[in-house]
Amino acid sequence: MATTHLKNRYLLPIYIMVAFYLDGSISLLGQTWLYTPDYTIISRLFMLVLVLAAFILPEETRLPWYAIGIGLIYDLYYTGMLGMYTFAVPLIMYVVRYLKQYLPDSPFFIALVYLISLTLLETVIYLFNRMAGIVTTIPVDFISNVLAPTIALNLVFFIFLYLPIKYLLLKLKSER
Repeated sequence: MATTHLKNRYLLPIYIMVAFYLDGSISLLGQTWLYTPDYTIISRLFMLVLVLAAFILPEETRLPWYAIGIGLIYDLYYTGMLGMYTFAVPLIMYVVRYLKQYLPDSPFFIALVYLISLTLLETVIYLFNRMAGIVTTIPVDFISNVLAPTIALNLVFFIFLYLPIKYLLLKLKSER
């Protein structure tokens, strides 16, 4: 029986960082469409890469550390407050790994877990911001103006990027 290991292990954090910077670029380039008085749409490509890595590379033991690292970088780069993403992203990756063991590795179930992880991330960030007094919107407005549009955009990203990211991650595996 052949065992698999990751070759070019350093590429996974690079993929996560590229997705992180693409999130910022998408936000900057599409700011007139993504951020309006009526709704806010947030790109979460880094979560897509993390969720797909959890399913496609289950032998990757450093994934929780990558989640902590990208959460810390997100906090430092975008929010200026240390803790929200540093706590939320690894927590969600723990939930993803837990759910993964009970679900088949089909695109439908991976998309479902991705949508659950987006919902958890946006909700946790909303609750943190609400407790800190940064956000005063009521939950119904949050769901209709932030959560639903964000999930819709990221579902489109999933549909178009699932196979390319899957093949990039599969290239990290080699048989021995």
